[in-house]
Amino acid sequence: MRYLRVLIIFIFLTSLILPARAQNVLPDFSVKELARGKIQVSWNNPFTSDCIQLAVQRSMDSVKDFRTIYSAQSPELPSNGFVDNKQLYINKRYYRIFYVLSGGAYYFTKPILLETKPFAIEPYLPKVEPGQNWKIENYILESINPRNLIRVYIKKTEAFTLTKEEYKRFRDSINTKTKDGLHKINDYAIEWNPAQIPGKKDKLISIYKRVQLLVKLTDVDFTRFKDSIAKQTQDTLFAIDELRIQLHPFIPNDTKYIFVYKNNVFVEKLELLSYKKFKDSIALKTKDTLFAIDNNHLDIHPYIPRYVWRPSAYVFTNAKGYVSIALPLVKQHRYRVIFYDEDASELFQLKSIKETELVLDKTNFMHAGWFSFELFEDDKLKEKSKFFLSRD
Repeated sequence: MRYLRVLIIFIFLTSLILPARAQNVLPDFSVKELARGKIQVSWNNPFTSDCIQLAVQRSMDSVKDFRTIYSAQSPELPSNGFVDNKQLYINKRYYRIFYVLSGGAYYFTKPILLETKPFAIEPYLPKVEPGQNWKIENYILESINPRNLIRVYIKKTEAFTLTKEEYKRFRDSINTKTKDGLHKINDYAIEWNPAQIPGKKDKLISIYKRVQLLVKLTDVDFTRFKDSIAKQTQDTLFAIDELRIQLHPFIPNDTKYIFVYKNNVFVEKLELLSYKKFKDSIALKTKDTLFAIDNNHLDIHPYIPRYVWRPSAYVFTNAKGYVSIALPLVKQHRYRVIFYDEDASELFQLKSIKETELVLDKTNFMHAGWFSFELFEDDKLKEKSKFFLSRD
């Protein structure tokens, strides 16, 4: 009878424990749109005791190309959230959570698809040549612009492309030195509206060097240009007609001097005897090359050594094709590693590594090819290199 009671209690306790073990280890997280262009990602963290990194990743197709968009400063918190303010000109995006635990274990949640209302996109469309096949979808995807370049348009025609730093300098010069206007089309496109000069709406003077058009100037700018040519150079201006001017660079008749340039920037003027010694020193002591522009002008092309890649002793692919991290002094120093894709976008980080040898699975990297990394020792950059991950 006593044996029967023990058996009943054992069966009852087993029925309570088994459902708890059958629960999913990885948490379900939620994604919702708060407002146009604002996406809230919320999660409950079951790994509060040993979670050393928690990252939110985003993709456009749910299978590949996930990119880390947020790394939690306190990954051990039981619950947290993040708002994605990135305005993307597509209405589908996928999110997932990436966990890294002490000891090298890591987990990905299942991706969640979020469909948002499409943005009202009214970009200036590029010029299409006859017979050229072009679709609006290509322009929308191009406007995502992973390199963060900004296109500047004048009268709906693309004039040039700038980096963000170059655009800031351009914008400041426009705002402080001109009366021109800048109109934002989207995050990657700007319309430049030059101010009109009263009474001289369309009158621009074209400056040519031989048959090449150098610049178009207003009357005021041309006066300054003409004065600078007359006072600071020996070049000559010839009028073709009222709106076209030919620039004739000065060519010295004195053949005793050689003018040396480096990548089209003037370096020095040499006498003929000094030039012969200079030419011999370039040929015998360097790998640079001299190119003759004409009889009196030379351009130095510096030798650029070919980059030879050497595998890292700390982060490398082992004989089985997996990424290995070897840190023999891990007990004396603090180490962390940041991994980047081929386009220099961050994939993920490993913070506070405590293992002397750590092997990462290929699923972390999504595809075969080259990847780069930065290894930090006590928050100082110890090594920056790359490795190649082959296909299985």
